[in-house]
Amino acid sequence: MPCFSTDRREPMYFEDVRSRRVFISRVLMIVAINLIVTTLIMTYCIFHMGARKFLQKHWYIGLVGLLVITMISILMCCCSFLFRTPCKYILLVIYVLAHAAVVCCAAVKYHPRLIFIAVGSCAGIVVLLCLFARFAPCDFTGCWIFVFVFSLVVMIMGIVTIFIPSVRIAYVSLGVLLFCLYVVIDIQLILGGTSHQSEFDEDDYVIAAMTLYSDFVFLFIFILDLIGLLDD
Repeated sequence: MPCFSTDRREPMYFEDVRSRRVFISRVLMIVAINLIVTTLIMTYCIFHMGARKFLQKHWYIGLVGLLVITMISILMCCCSFLFRTPCKYILLVIYVLAHAAVVCCAAVKYHPRLIFIAVGSCAGIVVLLCLFARFAPCDFTGCWIFVFVFSLVVMIMGIVTIFIPSVRIAYVSLGVLLFCLYVVIDIQLILGGTSHQSEFDEDDYVIAAMTLYSDFVFLFIFILDLIGLLDD
């Protein structure tokens, strides 16, 4: 999810078109590699019965992954300078492995057919969201208050779901909408330009890739959960 942006009040070297294209290329390359690694790990865990049963038994591994993701996300918000040093690649690897653990623990609960449907649905939604973020005349990068309130609502719904399972489908649906919004915002932060209020700094390509990658992963998890509920 988005956690860092640069207010565009002063002229920046990043206004150069070529430097922006290089930045976008770096971000997309890192995101693609992260998604490939995550997909390969998930595929192994789905079809290898030993790994599948292990994750079903030790489901708390996903919670550990969520804790690691939360800690690194806090570092991205409060200590962004760490992601401008060589240790950013170590943090990136840990971040990807934590997401892979969460994805695998979520995926092993469902039949492979539902997982493939979720992957296809997520890919289609992401493509449409990217096109919308690129060509939409409206700017979503300044909607932080709305996104924060929406996130709190989803979090509260998640807590309520623990005690009232019947509202789970509403919670999952809101989660899908929330991360669709995150994807649009992060895409516009990456694209930058004069039409957007905020953008990622040129040196923060790792942070940009990590936030976009996290959006894709959690969007997939919520879509998978929604498909599983509808299938039941």
